Amino acid sequence: NILSKKYDTVGIKRTFKTSTGKTIEIEGGLYGWKIDRESEVNALINHIKKGEVLEKEPAYLQRAFSRDGNEIGDTYIEINITKQHLWLYKNGKIITQGFVVTGNPNRGNATVLGVYMINYKQKDATLRGPGYEAKVTYWMPFFGNMGLHDASWRSRFGGDIYLRNGTHGCVNAPLYLAKTVFENVDEGTPVIVYEE
Repeated sequence: NILSKKYDTVGIKRTFKTSTGKTIEIEGGLYGWKIDRESEVNALINHIKKGEVLEKEPAYLQRAFSRDGNEIGDTYIEINITKQHLWLYKNGKIITQGFVVTGNPNRGNATVLGVYMINYKQKDATLRGPGYEAKVTYWMPFFGNMGLHDASWRSRFGGDIYLRNGTHGCVNAPLYLAKTVFENVDEGTPVIVYEE
């Protein structure tokens, strides 16, 4: 538990400089370092039984991209709910950006805030939920069944569409934007979701 307090960083408060130039504090989410307590306890017991004195890196269930600064690194997806805009950075360079439609907060379906990571990528997926079924070309979940994907059924993105006709929590993107993100991210790529 002492180790966890020192080394676990999932959901901690992080300082983040947005694409609009603001420095914000963001907390929550599933991104960060997390010790594998069970493995670590067993390893420590074995070392103690053998009388070993050593310095070692803990066993982790999950790793962030870095231990430096806010741990996010320079490859990430940034989603500004207020501006309904997404930016993708890779190795510190902007790769693509564009308008999106996020979850409808007026129906209790707001997109989660915080720092997450791409869980996996899937091409040609069918998304199902209460009262809907949607075929998408590019599916990138980052929080349970909430993720980023193309939305061929939408002709417009951005503005205040999300307040009237928002999603069930997912981030809808035009096909070109979803495709470029899909081609440039990997499992574990950070996803920063915030309001301004």
